[in-house]
Amino acid sequence: MDDFKANNLNKKENNIFKKRKVREYKNGDFKDKKDILIRESPLTIFIEGHELLTLLCLKEKTEELITGYLAAEGIIEKAAQIKKIEFKKQKEEAHLKLAVDFKIEKFEQRKVILGSSCGSSFINIEGYELLPKIINSQVISAQKLLNLMKKFESEAVYFKKTGGTHISALASLDKIIFASEDIGRHNTVDKIIGEALINEIELEDKLFFTSGRISSEMIIKIIRQKIPFLISRSAPTEAALNLALDSNLTLIGFCRGRRMNIYSGSKRISD
Repeated sequence: MDDFKANNLNKKENNIFKKRKVREYKNGDFKDKKDILIRESPLTIFIEGHELLTLLCLKEKTEELITGYLAAEGIIEKAAQIKKIEFKKQKEEAHLKLAVDFKIEKFEQRKVILGSSCGSSFINIEGYELLPKIINSQVISAQKLLNLMKKFESEAVYFKKTGGTHISALASLDKIIFASEDIGRHNTVDKIIGEALINEIELEDKLFFTSGRISSEMIIKIIRQKIPFLISRSAPTEAALNLALDSNLTLIGFCRGRRMNIYSGSKRISD
């Protein structure tokens, strides 16, 4: 934290971090100091005046978060289908107008599962059997993947400062395109998808990197966007692996250092 002074936060940093007093025990001694904590902010989404849900998130890239969340839930397919986003109450409320027919009653009546992860509180399970098959046939070498993982890890600026965030990133075969951090790993996925949709970036030939455990609700978001590669430093659940196998997704876990586990789609990984 030497290059990030707790006493000198700028305006942007004040939206993301909070200084708090802590008592540190180190090498047999106690010391009072100031530490930097990540700020957790509510974001309540309204569509056509109807309250949809409240997300707890990092107050950064909120438009991308909203866009990605709506796409992950199947409410929109393109960013252009959001006609307007108006933020109120210091960006704790987002009021949306959509260019698609949206019935709050239909949304509330869907079959959902309470999420096991940080971020959005549920995942729509309707249409599991309609998840697309991924037909991408491009191949990347294992060493290139490990190199991309190192670059991905270097993007985790907020985590290095606080230890309190997750990170996801979108990559091509050669480079990290962009990354997003948040308190919830599902939020990071939604932010990446939203940023790609806003910038009209093709997803069907990209790689998706994430820092945390891969759950079934996370993998559904990736498969719905037809992204062929999902790579994490951590492990997938069995349900996530089953979905990856059914959809022909290349799923990789424990990608760190000089190793990785390829759980599905190994034909896309070369020596």
